[in-house]
Amino acid sequence: MRKGFITIIFTFVFFLTACSQGVDKKTSEYKSPNGNTMVLTLFQNPKTLDIQKTNADYFIPLQIYDRLVDVKVNDKGKPEIIPSLAEKWEISDDGLTYTFHLRKGVHFHNGEELKSDDVLFTIEKMMDPKEAAINSYQFDKIEGALDKLNGKADKVSGVKVIDDYTIQLKLDSPYSPFLASLTGAPASIYNRKAVEEGKDKFGFDPKYTVGTGYMKFKDWSQDKEINLVKNENYFKKSPSIDGVKYLMNIDKSTERMMFDNGELDFMRLDYSNISNYKENSTFKDCIIDFNPPSMDYLIYNQKDPNMAKKEVRQAISMAIDRELFNKNFYDGEGILLNGVVPPGMPGYNENLPKIEYNPEKSKKIISDLGLTNKINLVILQNGSQDYTHPMNEMIQTMLKNVGINAEIKNMDMTSYWDTVAKGDGFAITLGPITADVPDPDDFYKSFTIEASKSEGYNVTNKQLSDKINAARSIRDDKKRLEALGILDKEIVHEEAMYIPIAAQKRHFIKSPRLENFHLSWQGWVCGSTLDVTINKSYNK
Repeated sequence: MRKGFITIIFTFVFFLTACSQGVDKKTSEYKSPNGNTMVLTLFQNPKTLDIQKTNADYFIPLQIYDRLVDVKVNDKGKPEIIPSLAEKWEISDDGLTYTFHLRKGVHFHNGEELKSDDVLFTIEKMMDPKEAAINSYQFDKIEGALDKLNGKADKVSGVKVIDDYTIQLKLDSPYSPFLASLTGAPASIYNRKAVEEGKDKFGFDPKYTVGTGYMKFKDWSQDKEINLVKNENYFKKSPSIDGVKYLMNIDKSTERMMFDNGELDFMRLDYSNISNYKENSTFKDCIIDFNPPSMDYLIYNQKDPNMAKKEVRQAISMAIDRELFNKNFYDGEGILLNGVVPPGMPGYNENLPKIEYNPEKSKKIISDLGLTNKINLVILQNGSQDYTHPMNEMIQTMLKNVGINAEIKNMDMTSYWDTVAKGDGFAITLGPITADVPDPDDFYKSFTIEASKSEGYNVTNKQLSDKINAARSIRDDKKRLEALGILDKEIVHEEAMYIPIAAQKRHFIKSPRLENFHLSWQGWVCGSTLDVTINKSYNK
């Protein structure tokens, strides 16, 4: 998901309950071999730690790099945009020019001091067509950015270095969410020297993959583990833990066993196993229930000739029984969505018209088009998101019931995201989306012609795309959100660009040895690693 100073209210719901894995352990028997290192799992080997070239592997880069601005949840539960690498900033009266004043004395992990030239370099790298960055949208509102990306210019004209610690970014038009967008992972700031010296090794080799973040990249054993160590000289404060170890390709049963044995410090729970963690003295205060600003949804890829037809998209939406999804996969806790924005985000509207579930009408639409049993779709499946696999099977059955044939095509996570970005070889795909920045703009931007390609939608409706972009450009936040909200019905109902399914409550469990543990405002565990402390009485 992606101005002066802005405060945005989200709803966070935390409930602590008892927990167990069905093993009658005593607290005194729980011991961890991990010392002062926090041990987590990743789905699988990341594609790269160059955050400009991946939209799936944010967790590690968020810890090793910093951004000009950041997000912090205050004591009232309100995420605020706060200073980070930039200690302050000004925005011109016309909303076009952002002047950032960098902190002095901030150093990258290779010892280089952060300078304005590093910010310039980061933006130029993102917009260099030879880099083939998939997150170029991050800076495309800066004047001249698209000219460079399209090979029409050698530099981004809207970036101006005033001095070593002052840099100006001029936009091509007013864009109210710009400051919020700079909190996103792809806006991480790189060191020119490290990237230019590392070349193809940047993103893979710890010697060159450096940031200013509170964790440093130590080593990477492909398909096995990635290790981070704390940055003793972090400009805010050094972490209390020594580092973070990420283990990869751990199956669910092994993950549960490792967690119970103290070998893992954190695990996501699903509805099939949360009931097993109810009466255990060791873990009774360790479950976290969290309502993130996210949703599960179906992407309709209009590059597929069938999905290019609005009527087919509408028929598919009518064929999906979301109430059954909620009952079977969300334990009835899901919030069924009817618009673009999930709960917990500005612009969320719970009073939108309900998406119609009408399989008979769906079947008639397909029949009237003369396409009954003649449509063959590919449902692209992320092999690493195994909780979606039974959902895809249910979708396959629902489509079959209205005369649409669908084949499920499974891919590993890296191949999956590459395929989504290319838009070839699939018609629909089910996945989760979580807000990356504290503004709903990213959710709407996905349905513009420019941004929809990397998101897998491949939108062709220029008129609607122009309406979305016009609403996005409104400077007054209240009016902007109102203008975007008016388009929900057209996006979801009339054009059936996609179908939002539900916002689900997520359940996690942490090791009892972790104290001062806080998820990020998005519900990401990587947000906990700066402040968390380890109770050494639980260590072997």
